Amino acid sequence: MGDDTETAVLAGGCAWIMQQLLRHPEGVISTRTGFMGGAKDNPTEQDNGGHAEVVEVVFDPARLSYRGLLEVFFLVHRPDLDEGVVGSLYRSEIFFTRPEQRHVAEEMICDVDASGHWLGKTVTRVSEAGTFWEMGPEDQDYLQRFPRGCTPPFPRQEDHVASDR
Repeated sequence: MGDDTETAVLAGGCAWIMQQLLRHPEGVISTRTGFMGGAKDNPTEQDNGGHAEVVEVVFDPARLSYRGLLEVFFLVHRPDLDEGVVGSLYRSEIFFTRPEQRHVAEEMICDVDASGHWLGKTVTRVSEAGTFWEMGPEDQDYLQRFPRGCTPPFPRQEDHVASDR
């Protein structure tokens, strides 16, 4: 992107959900879902090679600071759940794209731990960004296209009750 934008890459669970939550702060320009942090080229959800599901966020730092974006990130996911609970694919990780981001992320993790907001200690990793493997078009903006998310497309229970009368 240009000199007037910055890119953040964040992993905090299901990329569909994270994309929907991270697109709303004032100053976010665009978001994409993908994979990062593993050893396999062209990962998929089923064959991810150690990658995490991530959201790439392009934002205007004049309108939204990196720290401000991380504040939202830490509010919308559980940074105290380790991989044994959520799995490696859905781990909490911040992939820094600039050296300054690393410092801000590490400082933010200390602040989150000191806040006592979460039940356990923050397990969020901080790693240098590697190759961003974009998910397919069917996984981009998923919850905007399907607001009911993963709910099966069959009638609701109350629809069955009403039709039985």
